[in-house]
Amino acid sequence: MKIITINREYGAGGHTIGRAVAEELGVPLYDQDIIAATAAEMHLDVSQVENSEEEISRTENIMRHITPISYEFKDYLFEAQKKVILDLAGKGPCVIIGRCADIILRDAGIDALHVFLYADQAHRAAWVSRHLHTDDTAEIRKYMKKQEKARKAYYEVYTDHHFGDRHNYDLMLDSGRLGYDTCGKLILTLARA
Repeated sequence: MKIITINREYGAGGHTIGRAVAEELGVPLYDQDIIAATAAEMHLDVSQVENSEEEISRTENIMRHITPISYEFKDYLFEAQKKVILDLAGKGPCVIIGRCADIILRDAGIDALHVFLYADQAHRAAWVSRHLHTDDTAEIRKYMKKQEKARKAYYEVYTDHHFGDRHNYDLMLDSGRLGYDTCGKLILTLARA
């Protein structure tokens, strides 16, 4: 059994599928608790990490490439998070959701099954609608766009890889079309192989 990393488009069910896989395998799921561990590592409040984690604006992304301005806090935050992920992976099989874990583990030479989940906009919008408790289409689209931009920028800044690039993953699944249960079963089959 391997470590499994799950990257996902916003609203594609990564946490739900990851939790089901972890429960079936009897291994830990690491997602939001990585934030708490990172905060402890940096001696910060969890809210300080939550407000900066996986958030890099488009402007900041561009500025990082054209000026030597330091972005120390976010860089230190990423390094602390990277250490936490490597420590958790060192404990044995687990499921890690997002946070560049696929590239962090690959760069460290740690064998893992890397999964990417995606879904069409309608499926993801339905999930976001339930999450935000709103049917306002404009609000849902705006929120999805903001989350996707932030996730993509964060991943690309800290990994030098393109978010969602098939070359980064062992398995890519359309959770909207296949359904969460089928995605979980496919991941389990590969994890056990």
